[in-house]
Amino acid sequence: MRTEHTRSIQTISHSTEVIDSFFDEQSQKEFSVRRLSCRNDIKRQLFIVTITNDNKSDKFYVVPFAELTICRNKIRYIIKPTQQYPDLEDSIPSISGSIEKAISGFIQNYRPAVTA
Repeated sequence: MRTEHTRSIQTISHSTEVIDSFFDEQSQKEFSVRRLSCRNDIKRQLFIVTITNDNKSDKFYVVPFAELTICRNKIRYIIKPTQQYPDLEDSIPSISGSIEKAISGFIQNYRPAVTA
């Protein structure tokens, strides 16, 4: 599989669109579920979840949390949050549920842009 884009800070901030945001009470963090804008095929969607209110460093304005895709009509984690954020282990089931709900809603309502 050829990778067209990476999840660099520039790609996340310039080449994605926010499809949903939510606040997790337990972790006290706000999350944005983003979609890589250049992918129009429903089978090739890439979702990147970022933490909006993470103040670990002033140098980074985009903090990646997880990366997901759709494979055989199921949501699959490419980058799992448990590997990157073990300190949020207790909150991950709740956060994952919100992420998957946002992606499922997007997929159900997805209509690719028509270009002339």
